[in-house]
Amino acid sequence: MARGLWQSGLDDWYGPGTRVVQRVRGYRPNRRGQIKLARWLRVGLLRGLSCVAVCAVLVVAVDPSVGGVAHSSFSGVERALVCAFVLAWASFLWRGSLIRVVLRPGEIVRHGVWRHVVVPCSHVKELHRNSLRGALVLETRTGEEVDFLWFDGSFWDLLYDFSDVCADAMRSHARAASRNGRAEVSAGLQRCFTWSLGADLLAAGAAVCLGLALLAAVRG
Repeated sequence: MARGLWQSGLDDWYGPGTRVVQRVRGYRPNRRGQIKLARWLRVGLLRGLSCVAVCAVLVVAVDPSVGGVAHSSFSGVERALVCAFVLAWASFLWRGSLIRVVLRPGEIVRHGVWRHVVVPCSHVKELHRNSLRGALVLETRTGEEVDFLWFDGSFWDLLYDFSDVCADAMRSHARAASRNGRAEVSAGLQRCFTWSLGADLLAAGAAVCLGLALLAAVRG
């Protein structure tokens, strides 16, 4: 992995061979030896929308007049409920931006909205297309399947076949791990809840606003 995926056997052509595309597709390990495969356009869009939602909550919570509505006619319960609803959506949008594949030494990690799956390279049997939906599926030697539906059919595929990049990168990573002997010392497949500082803080804020709404309703 030190030389990069394209020097490890990924010789196929992925989209137009411009300098920009070559730079984007030339993934390199970070300081932890990990390679992250993500649709950064979607990541930026979802996190931008989440930040816009947070700004809207601040406007509703602080501004005494929202959209020309007087503060007296817009009760505290209504404000708290609106803030809770918007923060919940902001948390969900932020979680949507966590979708990615991370190639770690000896492991392939698929991050979803709520959970992530850690697949040791020694457990990888093959990557193939699902016969019904056509989505990319990783099959382990024990018969378990990990779905990569979120990595198919996007705007990135029009630029340089991002779905094929993910599939070839994972195949290359599994082969490299087997050659280096790292795949033999890994634990079994794991499915764990994904903690996110941004998403969890927004969810906590939504819970606090909902609690304030209920408290104001009881006192009222």
